[in-house]
Amino acid sequence: MDKLLDKGMALGISLGGGFIATRLFDFVWKKATGDDAPRVANDEMTLKRALAFSIGSAVVSAAVQVLSQRGASSTVKKMRSKFGAGSEV
Repeated sequence: MDKLLDKGMALGISLGGGFIATRLFDFVWKKATGDDAPRVANDEMTLKRALAFSIGSAVVSAAVQVLSQRGASSTVKKMRSKFGAGSEV
């Protein structure tokens, strides 16, 4: 049961964190470059800018994934200690 709860919490945390991280990354991109964040590849975008965007978004995505898994695991452990070792949580 713990693994199912752990995965469900990780999913919820990653969806929320991903939404917030995407908005934050778009804001930083707009402030740094003056342009909106690219949503589809186009021929007008330079290779340097396309690589910078793809690397930045990959870093943000990986960080959200790791932090959500750790946060979910930590939350499940806290719940287990609060409700006792024999609980279903």
